[in-house]
Amino acid sequence: MRLALALLLAAAAPARAQKGVSAAHNDLRRGLDAYMSARFDDAVEALTEALEKSPGWKTASGLRSICLWTTGDVAGARRDAALAVSLTPKDAESFAARGFARFVRRELEPAAQDFMAAARRENRLSLAYFGMGSVRSSQERLKDALTNLNIAARLKPDAAAIYIVRGTVLEKMKNHRKAVDDYSKAIKLAPEFRWAFYYRGRAYRDLKEWRKAIPDLTNFLEFHPDFEQALYFRSNALYGAGDVKGALKDLERVIQLNPKNALALANRGVARAELGDKGSALSDLKRAKVLAPEKAAQIDSQIARIASSEPGQAVDSDVEITGTPGKGLSGRTAGELADDAGIAAQPDLPAPPPLPEDEPDPAGTSMLRTRGGKPSSRDAMPVVGTVSNAGEKSDEPDAPPDEAAPTDSEAALPRGSARSPAQASRRTAKPRPDILPGEGDSPSGPGEFMFLK
Repeated sequence: MRLALALLLAAAAPARAQKGVSAAHNDLRRGLDAYMSARFDDAVEALTEALEKSPGWKTASGLRSICLWTTGDVAGARRDAALAVSLTPKDAESFAARGFARFVRRELEPAAQDFMAAARRENRLSLAYFGMGSVRSSQERLKDALTNLNIAARLKPDAAAIYIVRGTVLEKMKNHRKAVDDYSKAIKLAPEFRWAFYYRGRAYRDLKEWRKAIPDLTNFLEFHPDFEQALYFRSNALYGAGDVKGALKDLERVIQLNPKNALALANRGVARAELGDKGSALSDLKRAKVLAPEKAAQIDSQIARIASSEPGQAVDSDVEITGTPGKGLSGRTAGELADDAGIAAQPDLPAPPPLPEDEPDPAGTSMLRTRGGKPSSRDAMPVVGTVSNAGEKSDEPDAPPDEAAPTDSEAALPRGSARSPAQASRRTAKPRPDILPGEGDSPSGPGEFMFLK
């Protein structure tokens, strides 16, 4: 009897194991879907459940590493990545998983080769093009990044994560108008993902569409009330829209968070001068000059204008002091990522092991499947790792220059709105420029692939 029971249990064990593997695969699918839908915490939870059912599963570890990275858990991401880089891929998905692990470890070219290998094995796998686009963006190869992200978006048009990353690439290429379009798509698909509101608000601010920037940045700040750059950008938008007192309130909070933010101090000086507080304005500008000596000439120009005005007289500022808030002026700001975190991080880990002998050719080699030596029209997808062919027509973003930004008067109020007499007199005398705008180089803040909680 006991022998029969033991044999029965032994026979049932493989079935239970197979059921566990199947459940783990289902969790992995859920995790991937959640990640591409910009539900990053849900993605981590699902992949953790997959690993609980199948401990040591390197594919799941590689995919969880990028999810943890995105949520800001750098240490957890690197632990998973350290396991996943020893993976010997067998299919497209496992190549992509190892590619993301190498991305987390900042092994960018080996990561690119993994994503190419994934697309060779399954040339309609959006994850492969998304991963390659992320690598190329990190390397500042922006046209290549855009080519791959365009393909990823065509293959998976309901993936909010693709539009978020493509939007940041378009911002780097100074195509803020199309970046806004991508962030709007992401918001429509994932309205709970608040970082998309921050990114879109930032892009609207760069377009000088102040009254569109304000609600987006306010939405974000409801969930991240002390994020310094969002407060700073909203202060710019409020000032541009004519709400000097609102701008001053945001700037005071920025300075509370980071007393050495030179741009915020200089901006507060300009705002205080416009409200007639000449003494405090001069004090702020002098402190800003000490913190940002490279801006001395511009700050001195503001000081001279304010000093020559009558006490209590509002001052119209027409001198811009440029610079990204807190960057290159006063060191790391509150809320800024550590030097070893995010897309801009430098490799700080050992060189990757050599690739297996069956790895694909270096980046830039065609991945088109062939039949009789010619690409198949059914399988023909653009090449991963290179720019699109010159002259190729596409309705995808190709980063032309932004449309002409509206003038200050066009941006300040919605179309059809009436101005108060006070606004009209102030604006007709001299249009107010942005106060101390950022330079608008690469997107500032948490990075393309990482978001702070």
